[in-house]
Amino acid sequence: MNGIEVKSPAHLSQGRRLSFLMKDSILYGGAAAFSKATALLTFPILTRHFSVEEYGIVDLFLVLSTLLTTAYIFGQDSAVARYIYEYENVDERRQIISQSLFFQLGCLIFSVPIFIWAADYFSKIAGLGDNVDTLLITVFLQLPFLLLVSFAQGLLKWTFKRKEYFIMSLGYGVLQGLLLVVGVFVLDIGIHGVLIVNLIASAIFGALGVYYIRQWLTYPTGFSRLREMFPFAIPYGIIGILGAVTPILERYLTRELLGPEELGLYAAGSRIALLMGLLVGAFQTAWGPFSLAIHKQDDAIETYNRVLKAFSLGICIAVLLLGIVAQQAIQVLATDRYIGSMVVILPIAMAIAVQATSWITEVGIGLSKRSSLNIIGFLVATGTTIVSVNILVPYLGLVGVALGVLVSYVARAFVLSILAQRVYPLSWQYRGVIAVHALTMLVCSTALWMGSTFGQYSYTSTLMIGLITIIVASWLILLNNTERKSIIMLTRNTYKKKF
Repeated sequence: MNGIEVKSPAHLSQGRRLSFLMKDSILYGGAAAFSKATALLTFPILTRHFSVEEYGIVDLFLVLSTLLTTAYIFGQDSAVARYIYEYENVDERRQIISQSLFFQLGCLIFSVPIFIWAADYFSKIAGLGDNVDTLLITVFLQLPFLLLVSFAQGLLKWTFKRKEYFIMSLGYGVLQGLLLVVGVFVLDIGIHGVLIVNLIASAIFGALGVYYIRQWLTYPTGFSRLREMFPFAIPYGIIGILGAVTPILERYLTRELLGPEELGLYAAGSRIALLMGLLVGAFQTAWGPFSLAIHKQDDAIETYNRVLKAFSLGICIAVLLLGIVAQQAIQVLATDRYIGSMVVILPIAMAIAVQATSWITEVGIGLSKRSSLNIIGFLVATGTTIVSVNILVPYLGLVGVALGVLVSYVARAFVLSILAQRVYPLSWQYRGVIAVHALTMLVCSTALWMGSTFGQYSYTSTLMIGLITIIVASWLILLNNTERKSIIMLTRNTYKKKF
């Protein structure tokens, strides 16, 4: 295929498929996770360099850049990923990719100058203080490069180009971190300086991304493929925007209901919860291409169920482990000034776990090309967030924001899993998975209550007991007899070979 090859796990055995997924989770996901980990590595620098209120503003603008990039991509990444598997011809695939990229860049070239011109107007609406227009202009200038980075990373992932993807993700995160270290310790930069650092890093790796995907780029002969993809892309575009708006909404409600200092605490707690995001991101990065590549195989659902069970157990254990080390994580990554953020870490981590698990059970929506159904789930989540946060915050304070987010993620997962099953029925083994997640939520809720009532020791002890309970319960309710016997047999064989 003109030197272009796309590897696929479709015709591998069950065991080799899981090995393929694990390998990609480590390589693709590990690289993406490290890139995200840069935010955690630089987190202690920012929290010590800025006040709690200032850090809240830094975090808000970083989230805003993500929202705007998602708006310009507007579902094209998902559409390209879905449609390149529809065609075997390389030239057709090049047209799909190039038409999509030219369209996105065209929208940026047309609109970014308008946004820069109107930056002063937007800054007055935001009401966050002086020099907000300068911060907004810097964010707008970064958008073309962020789009190129995202587009290149996506294409490298979906075409299984492991080495190039690894360099893009790993290098981007390292460069951002190094520039920020120089900026803070040498140049004593402020909030605007942080955004300038991100602009420089994204410009360099945007150019590198174009170089890596150059073999896929060609001059568009028209936009027929783009028109074909639009019905699939538009719902994902709306979904992406709604998903990116959610963090903005959480922070807006926190600031309006509780104040600027609590906004800083919530932002810090969310960053600590990124430790969960690293694990989830590693899996998600590999799961998308993997699930589509094998979906036409007769035994695909067997693989899906194995992945669902293994991931559910692992992610619930990870939530409890994060809760156990939460206080130490805050003290190391931030300072004791942010210890109040501890109450939001467990609920947000559990929300991330629920969302990540539902990505597996929602696969039928993508397979059926009924992407518009995702909008329903995100509308449910957004509405539930607004209602639950406003109800819970007056009684529970900062933890009420995090619990409201958890409620919204559960509602979204429930709705989308049902819709996916209706449009693309699959024989999912739900019961054990739901039971393990429900039990984990109960443990987390009990730990938060014990901590607020009896102190840190009771909080940690509850989580440790809960961790053992989850492992035992998973053996009894998550695995069936055949799976238990397979594990026992594998353990015996390993023991015999060793001794």
